[in-house]
Parts: sequence; structure tokens; C-alpha cells
Amino acid sequence: MQIAAKPSDENLRLKTLFSYDILDTDGEIVFDELTQLASEICDTPIALISLVDPDRQWFKAKVGLDVSETERDIAFCSHAILQQDLFEVCNALEDERFADNPLVTAGPEIRFYAGTQLVAPNGQPIGTLCAISDKPKKLTDKQKKALTILGREVIAQLELRKTMLSLAQANQNKTDFLSRISHEIRTPLNAIIGFSDILIERESDYNLPDEAAEYVRHISFSGKHLLSVINSVLDLNKIEAGKMELANEVVILATFLRDIHGMLASEAKKSGIELRLDLADNLPATLSVDRSKLAEVLVNLMNNSIKFSDAGQHITVKVSLSSNQEICFEVIDEGIGISAADQAKLFSKYQQVGNHQRGGTGIGLCLCKGFIELMGGTLHVQSEEGKGTHIKFYLGQGAASTKITEQRNPNKQLIASSLNVLIVEDNPLNQMVAQALFQSLGCIVTMAATGEEGVSLATEQAYECIFMDIQLPGISGYQALQQIRDAGVDTPIIALTADVFSSDYLKEGFDGFISKPMERAVLINVINQTLQSHQ
Repeated sequence: MQIAAKPSDENLRLKTLFSYDILDTDGEIVFDELTQLASEICDTPIALISLVDPDRQWFKAKVGLDVSETERDIAFCSHAILQQDLFEVCNALEDERFADNPLVTAGPEIRFYAGTQLVAPNGQPIGTLCAISDKPKKLTDKQKKALTILGREVIAQLELRKTMLSLAQANQNKTDFLSRISHEIRTPLNAIIGFSDILIERESDYNLPDEAAEYVRHISFSGKHLLSVINSVLDLNKIEAGKMELANEVVILATFLRDIHGMLASEAKKSGIELRLDLADNLPATLSVDRSKLAEVLVNLMNNSIKFSDAGQHITVKVSLSSNQEICFEVIDEGIGISAADQAKLFSKYQQVGNHQRGGTGIGLCLCKGFIELMGGTLHVQSEEGKGTHIKFYLGQGAASTKITEQRNPNKQLIASSLNVLIVEDNPLNQMVAQALFQSLGCIVTMAATGEEGVSLATEQAYECIFMDIQLPGISGYQALQQIRDAGVDTPIIALTADVFSSDYLKEGFDGFISKPMERAVLINVINQTLQSHQ
């Protein structure tokens, strides 16, 4: 038996092989099918995708063979990777290189072998696609050509697989980075917005001078605007990462639309613009939809129309039922319009189009498109420079009905008075914000600065609700949750987080979650829902 020599550039060859991160991975249908096709084309009972590493040949895919690898020294493929063209052994018993090879003298009793090199783009042969039989034979020219083409397809699929893994890793790195950025930015914003809103709410108690009160309102507005921009960027990336989820609820459609119109009509009026609402008579009474996302889309589109329209013009928001029973939403304005060149890049992230002097980040329309597609709809834009813009999108009715089965509870106040809560929060400023916010709701507040302290308090004293920050010094919020549950405490625990990318809090055992900065109405809603479900 002759042992194949090592290629002269073996180190580079192995580096190339390892770069595919393919060795010892599970089977994949695309490689299984290519191997099956090689077996059928070459009319052989065995076909393999064989990758040659330092000590063995390992089979990514195989037909007609039970083992997953053999020693490199006895592998026919070790010889094949040294060739320039397809390597064929018509009768191994008559070939002195293989006559006494264990793979010939014992199972699988190889008599015929044909292998085409799997050559990476850098010219390195990492293995073979081979056809094997226990009977002598010879491939036709057509079979050789077909096997060679299939070998190139194997490499193409390996390259595609490597690219997809690289993109997945890059996306994960981006998600991890944005998750950290989300936490670092939203945490101080929680303090800025929280303190300013408390000052505004209790302005008379603090006897603030009019000028100081005006400054506080500006701080609150600016903080919320910054938070809105940050949320838009994070939402876009959540959509890309596949982590954006829908929270459908049944809404009374006409009321929902009139509320949004009423909110923006006064703003439009300040600019001398009339905002009209045209609702078709045959609209369904209710619509099952993610209320907040649909509202964000409509508000964004209406605000854009207001921003790019001038005094004396009017904007029409039209909602009708299409011929295929989809809800058609239209926003039509008489504004400055969008040029053909700008329309081509309208949905490019972070790229402003049109008149930059009218503001905007270039995120809004891209986010609207993402939300609409997430809800199963389609978005269309028609515009002519100087003549206005017509944007429409369609949504299915979902679980639309004439009967309200689920209503949004505004929860203006807590269902439990003097609620005894434990808050686990390490940031001193956010402790102050939380203390003031919860006390303004009539809660009795106990504060813990670490997970360990939170566990100790939760297991020694009785609380009606616990708010647990996730990122804590020492043990994390997840670990603190587990230790509290292990101690037999079943108090509802709500995750408190500035990381909008994590969405598995309920799966991890939390009874609810709320994002920083905490909004009063949202906080009340979360507490009430959690207490109701825990009864």
C-alpha cells in the first residue's frame, strides 16, 4: 500500500479547510443531495463529500456508507487531492498503490474510485467529492464532467455557508454592541426624563419660577425626542436581527384613527395646514393589530407630510377597504414632493432625502416599512417634486370582528393601594427616580443596590411586587430571580431593563418586564397586569 505524500503547502491547505468551520458538523440537506446526485450520475452505490484534515478524512455527506471517517493514510482521497484533474482508479486490485489497502481487502471492498477535488477559491484542495463501487468500472466523459461540476457546486455551497456564518456572527456582534449601547444611553435618559417629568407633575409643590419650569419642559421634550431617535435605531436593528415581536390586540378602528388624527391635527393647524380624516363607511368595527406599531407608522407618515407641507395646504388621511378585503391606509399631501432620484433611496437607512432644512434623521420611513412588513403589509410611495406625496399601505384584517373580545386598559391608577414593592437597582440616580416615581403612585418602597441584597430582602420580608434590574454588580438579575425562586418565594418579579434587545424575560421566569426610561402609564399598566395574572 502506498501512503499519499503531504501537499507542499499543507499548512495553507489546512488553514483553508479550517476556515470553513465545517468539520464534525451535523448533516445538511444541500450537501446530502449533492452526494446523492453524484451516486446516481456515476451509478455507484457509494458517494462521499470527504474533507481531509491532518489525520483523517471526514465525511460531510455520504451515501451507502455507515462510517463517518477513516484514517488519512488509507484514504483514496489523500491521493486525489494531489491531482490536478479528476482522479480515477478503475480496478484497485490491479493498482499497486491500493491492492493491499484495508479499504480494498476488507469493507467496503473498494474496486472503483473516482474523486474530483474540492478546490477553494485560493487554489487549495480541501477534500473531494468521490464516487465508489465494489465492482471495477470506468466513468464516461459525461460522467466525469458532471462529477467535476458537482464538485464545484460543493465548494460554492461551502463558500455560501461560510458567508452566512460570517454574517450571522457580524449581526450577533452588532446586536451585542447595540444592546450595550442601549443600556448605557437609556440608563441616564431614565434619570433625565424621570426627574424632569416629576418636576413638571409637581411644579406647584416646588414653586418653580416660570422660567425654570419652562426649562424643565424643554429638558423633558429634548430627552424624549432623543429617546425616540434611539428607539427608532434600535427598532430597525431588532427587525434586522429577527427579534422584533408583534403584540396584537383588538382595537376599535374608527376611535383609534380619530385619536391619532386629533393628536396631530392641532399640530398641523399651528403651521396653517389642514389635516383631514376620511374613513370609509364599510370599514370593520375592529382590527386585530399591534396598536403601538400601527400608531407609530401613522404618526410618522402624518408628521412627515406636515413637515414637508406649507401653510394653506391640506393633508388627507384616508382609510378604506380594498377589493380583496384588506385595510388600505393612505396619507396624501400637497407638499414639496420627492424627486425621482430621492425616491430610489427613500428606504435606505440613515440617509436623508429631499429638503434637509426641514429636519429628520432618515430613519422614519425605513422603520415604517419594516413595521408594515412585519405586520404582513406592503408600503407604496408615489410622489412628484413640487406636487406632493401619496403614501399608502395595506394590512390584512386579522381577527377583525364586530365584537370586542379584548380592550386596551388605560389603567389610570394602581389596582392595589399602598403597594409594598422592592426595587433592585444599582444606579444611584435611577434609584432616586424610581423612589420618586413609585412613591408618587402611593407605593411603599424598599431599595436594594445589588442582586445579593435583593435576594436577602426578598427572602426575609414579604413584598407584593419586586422590580429587578437585569445588569447588576455581582450576581445578575437572572441569578437573583433564580435564588429567590429557589428559596420558595413566589412574589411576582418584574424585570427592569434598559436593554431593548432582550425579549425572553417571561421565558426566563419573570412575571413581567418594563424598559427604562419608565413611563408612568406603562408602569401602572405593567403592575396591574402582573398582579391580576398572579392572583
